[in-house]
Parts: sequence; structure tokens; C-alpha cells
Amino acid sequence: MKPVEQSVIKRFAVTFCYGRTGFSLEQIPEYFARYQGSVPDLSSYPVTPVKSGIFEDCVRALTPDNQRQALYDLCDTPPASKHPMPDEATRKELLALLVQADGRSPIGIELSSLSLTGVRQQWMTAASRIPSSPAGAITAARTMLEGTCKTILTELGEVPDSSGELGKLYKQVRVKLGIDPKAGATQAVHQMVSGLTQVVDGLAGLSNAAGDRHGLAGGTKLTELSFASLAVHSAGTACVFLVRVHKDLQRGH
Repeated sequence: MKPVEQSVIKRFAVTFCYGRTGFSLEQIPEYFARYQGSVPDLSSYPVTPVKSGIFEDCVRALTPDNQRQALYDLCDTPPASKHPMPDEATRKELLALLVQADGRSPIGIELSSLSLTGVRQQWMTAASRIPSSPAGAITAARTMLEGTCKTILTELGEVPDSSGELGKLYKQVRVKLGIDPKAGATQAVHQMVSGLTQVVDGLAGLSNAAGDRHGLAGGTKLTELSFASLAVHSAGTACVFLVRVHKDLQRGH
């Protein structure tokens, strides 16, 4: 995969860093560090850089794939800032420019309500509950995975399974994204994704019996931190994987 064209990076920089629009200076390296830790920070510059300059430097410091994921997320769901961010129409134009520069058709491409940073924030929020409420953390992990699956399916024009069974919902997403054996995925990919599903589904099932309002057999509450940690981080890994595949398919990879 080739790096994003410099002209495209510059267009993003101008749009998101012009005057009192978009990012603050301090916010730029913080944003891109969420995708890769090797981006420059303000202390590495002998003199204070202009916003567009550090924006371009940060994008160029990312791998080609992370460049696209970071710029996708800027188009879809830009972070909150003390300055106003570009409006939806402008961000959609930038997204079309980005995919067109990669030799793909921008026709029909829509913004997504999902972002990698958003999923990771939910993941960390669920993880923060583990020490004080392992059962609550498991419930949050299941909710995160269910919400991600339903949003992906809705954006793809599919009606999400409403049975309440996480396994059925997850399988529906796998088939729709083409990562199911029947959709042509390799056996190795199937084993990895299915194994992750079994872990998440099995531990998430504990939330039905050991959530905040329920107990295990004999009224025992779930207090095992390792179970909760495995549930949360398995769900988080699955969600990040699904969002990346979803966005790649949306943008014509």
C-alpha cells in the first residue's frame, strides 16, 4: 500500500488546521498518536510549528494503512475541539478526494458513524470498570460488541438480527463483511474469527447471570477479574477488527 498522496494530506491539513478552525496546535499530535506512537510532538520542534505543518508531519509519520484510518475517522467523526470542525459536506468532499486518489470511485461513498478512536474509547471505558465491577465490565463488553455489529449492519443496509443472541448477530456481520467461509474467507481466517467469537460470546453470556442485577447459582456475584479482562479485551479486539474491515469495504479496498 502506498502512502497517501502529499497533495491530499495538504488538503486535509488546510481544512482541519486553518486559523481558528479545526484542531488546536496541542491537539494534533495527540490525535494521531492514537493510531501510532511514533508521531512527532511539539517538544521535538526547535520553534513552535504552524498547525498545518505539524499535521502533515504527523500524517507522514504513520504507516500507509494508519494514514488512511486516521483520515477516514477525521471525515467520519472528527474529535471535539475548542475550534469548530469542518461541516459534514466538507468532510464528505475530503473523503471522496481520499478514495479517488487511491484509484477508487468516490460515487456513493457515505460517512460512517463508527470510528476506531470511538471504539477504543468504549473499550477503555469498559476496561476501567474491571477492578470495581467485573460483572459490569462484562456487560459493557457485550453492549459494545452488539452496538458495533448493529451499526455496521445498518450502514450496509441490512436489518440486524433481533433475537438477542450475540452469536447470531456476530455471524450475520461476518457474512456481510465477507469474512465467513461461505463468503470465501480462508479457513485460517475463519478459525481465528470464530475462536474470538466463542470467547466473547461465552464470557458475554455470563452477563445474563452475573450482571449488576443478577447473581450466579446460589446468589454468588462474579468477582473474577481475569474473566472480566478476557471478555472486555476480546470484545474490544473484535470491534476494532470489524470496524477496520467495514471501512475498508466502504471505501473500496
